[in-house]
Amino acid sequence: MNDDVWSWLDSLKAFGYNPSLDNTATLLGRLDMPQHSFPAVHVAGSNGKGTCCAILANAFTLSGKCTGLFTSPHLMSVNERIRIDGSPISDMLFEDCLKKIKEASAIKPLVSPTFYEATFLVAMLAFRDQGVERAVVETGLGGRWDATRLVDADCCILTEISLEHTEILGETLAEIAEEKVAIVRQGRPLVATWPYDNSARKVIERTVRDHDNAWWWRGDRSTAFKFSEAVKAFRPLSKKKWYDGWMPYQQEAAMLARAALRAMGRRLAYDEVDRAITHTNWPGRMQWLDVDDIPILLDSAHNPSGMARACEQIRFQKSRDMAPMPGVIILGCTVQKDIGILLQPLVELIVEGQISHVFVTQPPDGRKAAVDCEVLANELKQQGTEAQITAIKSIDAALSSAKEKAVELDGELPQPILCLGSIYLVGEILKIIDEDGEMDFQNILIVPDGEDGIDPIA
Repeated sequence: MNDDVWSWLDSLKAFGYNPSLDNTATLLGRLDMPQHSFPAVHVAGSNGKGTCCAILANAFTLSGKCTGLFTSPHLMSVNERIRIDGSPISDMLFEDCLKKIKEASAIKPLVSPTFYEATFLVAMLAFRDQGVERAVVETGLGGRWDATRLVDADCCILTEISLEHTEILGETLAEIAEEKVAIVRQGRPLVATWPYDNSARKVIERTVRDHDNAWWWRGDRSTAFKFSEAVKAFRPLSKKKWYDGWMPYQQEAAMLARAALRAMGRRLAYDEVDRAITHTNWPGRMQWLDVDDIPILLDSAHNPSGMARACEQIRFQKSRDMAPMPGVIILGCTVQKDIGILLQPLVELIVEGQISHVFVTQPPDGRKAAVDCEVLANELKQQGTEAQITAIKSIDAALSSAKEKAVELDGELPQPILCLGSIYLVGEILKIIDEDGEMDFQNILIVPDGEDGIDPIA
């Protein structure tokens, strides 16, 4: 392994966020424009991007297309950001692409990409070199100045928009929507999640010129509808009660994927969405694991709307006897604009679920700094719950304490542990759980084999 290029990649973290496409565009030119070797679906939004991308990519793969997927950040290994047909690329391929990028950046005038921009460039080179026929690309931050905006997109998707990264994207939903909808490619289809904030919706509608080539998706309708038809009165097409006011995030992501594939006219991939849902493993998002006979639920609820959705889903699944209520919580998060707003849905879940113990820990710093575990614990105590709240800085120690408490609460049937907050927290927990490297948390396309290696779902 060439330590030099990996050290170089690590050094790029010092550059932070770059609100410009210039460096990436220059390097793509020096690398012979690899992003033009395949069409891409470009996905932006605040929540649900990763799940939508995973289902969409797996649907393309199952339809017979060699498919590349670029996402960020990663949980355990930087290779996870770049997958081909569900599997992260190898260290050897990553290193080879990284070497080419480093050489291109050294051509005068010198160009210094950020860590994120470098991983995006690795993805573009790897996809071209490996003969990828279709790519699914997730934005990292915002949209307007995100390196991924340079892909050759034949369809764009906007997932749910919420207040996040306000110091960069803006203080209101309308300002954030304006940054994210900047990914739209005029003349190409757009599928967007309906924002119930009028100002955000108007920004999106104003940005898109062709309202007959853009579709809204919202939870109370079984199919997406064109922007040009949004003012028409809505009447149910049937009396079938398929929607009762709430749906799991996986279902929402799948419906967005279907709407995009229909808009693109990709029938083969459209027909594979149901199978893609069954075969998609998206780590760190409502992910149930069994560790030492203790059920553990992982979710990277990193912002207020994500926390609210996670708590809603836990509550909903418990009410339908689909999953148990957790008995113990491990919490850790990065710096928030208002930590109280982030914690409110969790406090409601703790009270309603009579959850007795919360272990507050501290994830490693990533794009944003972690909240000190003592500070976070004090904030949670001030919310007024009867749960015992304990601050433990070490994630490993917090997990051990939570497992001990889960067994103590019920020796025969240990109480489930809910681990949620920062994606960096979830990543560290997965590393601890899989310290021997025997579990496959990184392949997102899991195809079960039947007799003679035949997929029983096919």
